[in-house]
Amino acid sequence: MSDGSAESGKGGIAAALKAMISFFTIIRLDVGQTEFESMERRFWLAPVIGLLNGLVAGFIVLLLIECGVSSTVAAVFVLVTPFLFSKFLHFDGLTDFGDGMVVSSGKREDHIRALKDTLVGAGGIGTAITVCLISFACYCGLSIYWLIFPAVMIAETAAKNAQVFAAAWGEPGNGMASRQVGFTNKSSAVRSLILSAVLFILVWLAYIIIAGNLGWHKEGQLVAYFAVLALIISSVSGWIMARNANRVFGFVNGDILGASNEICRAAVLTAFCIIAGLWF
Repeated sequence: MSDGSAESGKGGIAAALKAMISFFTIIRLDVGQTEFESMERRFWLAPVIGLLNGLVAGFIVLLLIECGVSSTVAAVFVLVTPFLFSKFLHFDGLTDFGDGMVVSSGKREDHIRALKDTLVGAGGIGTAITVCLISFACYCGLSIYWLIFPAVMIAETAAKNAQVFAAAWGEPGNGMASRQVGFTNKSSAVRSLILSAVLFILVWLAYIIIAGNLGWHKEGQLVAYFAVLALIISSVSGWIMARNANRVFGFVNGDILGASNEICRAAVLTAFCIIAGLWF
């Protein structure tokens, strides 16, 4: 982990965000070494990309709902859109993580070999199916209460906060994301947490304006509880992912960060559904 020099180097916040958009989404921008180095040193800005994912997915879902599609179809698109928008980058990490974790030998080298194997095994497929089914079912439930739009924005932002926490407590390995993990420390995690909270406040303010105009005062209050839960769950899940990855593999790499993103989303949405069910 970094010793506190994460903010040194060329480039700035704008350069880091530019590189993140180009790397983590299907949007292609003209970026070079300066921008990528800035991204690696300022990984705590990742929640901004999460909110962007959520906005894109939420906008598409609102259009579908306005066209009269069912809640089930809306749930499919709200789940698939971030996959497509991120080029299945994190989904790939989830399958690799699943394969690496289910190795029965207990030897670290075998876990690492399965993690880095280009072929997807039963562990990866099973993990991906489980996580996707949980997220899909939760979106179906939340759409009943018209909470799917704020839920996707909060969940996607929280998923990126989980990545930062996983990187902050993870040991850097070799290959993709090793520099991101190396430059990300506990100070970065605090910055990500604060940034996520600010973004959640913006989402909440926008929603209560819409909810107030439509008479959904109860739903507006519930979104505030969603935001607080998302901050807690994403931070804890990122730490847990790093702790387990350090123990099993000896490091946190891009696959672990991707898996942290997908698993956190499912965990956050599950909490949302439980609270919504109790609330209504």
